[in-house]
Amino acid sequence: MWYFCFTNDAREEDLMREIIVTVGPQASGKSSFCERVVTLDPLIMLVSRDTILTELFGGTLLSSYTDAHMYALEQMWEVVEEQLKSSSLKMILDTWNGSSDERHQIIRKLRYLGADRITAWYFVTPIESVEAWFWQKPGIAKIGEMRTRKDEGLVFYLEDAPRRDYEIFHRLASGITSEGFDAMVKINPLVMRPEQVAEF
Repeated sequence: MWYFCFTNDAREEDLMREIIVTVGPQASGKSSFCERVVTLDPLIMLVSRDTILTELFGGTLLSSYTDAHMYALEQMWEVVEEQLKSSSLKMILDTWNGSSDERHQIIRKLRYLGADRITAWYFVTPIESVEAWFWQKPGIAKIGEMRTRKDEGLVFYLEDAPRRDYEIFHRLASGITSEGFDAMVKINPLVMRPEQVAEF
């Protein structure tokens, strides 16, 4: 549980419920970057859908034929709602949002729950790094390795999967500035340090 204490002369901006929503394709470094940010300021809370999935089901690569992803999403929103009851809050919400409609829904829900300011951290990691990081994720492998690794319980992807996902994601996010965020920060984790954005 997170607690926030303020004196009577606290400034108005110190009494806001500020939410960061991560935006970016798979393997763009969102989670790692956010985890580094919260180590710099103990008052920043990180709510991660992937962390909730892992805690509940042992991983994020789950069958689409189960309700696991939906259940984890419900659990995530319960945590967000509980925390937004605070008079002040700094939170990073690291959850998948692949389309403009999904981001509109997230923004509307956060406003309804009491968020005062919502900022997008839009990850513009170079494709070369995204491809490299994608194949380093546990539990996945290239489809060309299926014959030799079929008994390892892996999920196999086409060799061009990360590049196609990258291109589709950024195309769908081309209108992000008109989606309803109060602000947007473009982040390339290869050149931007967490210290540069920790004080949001």
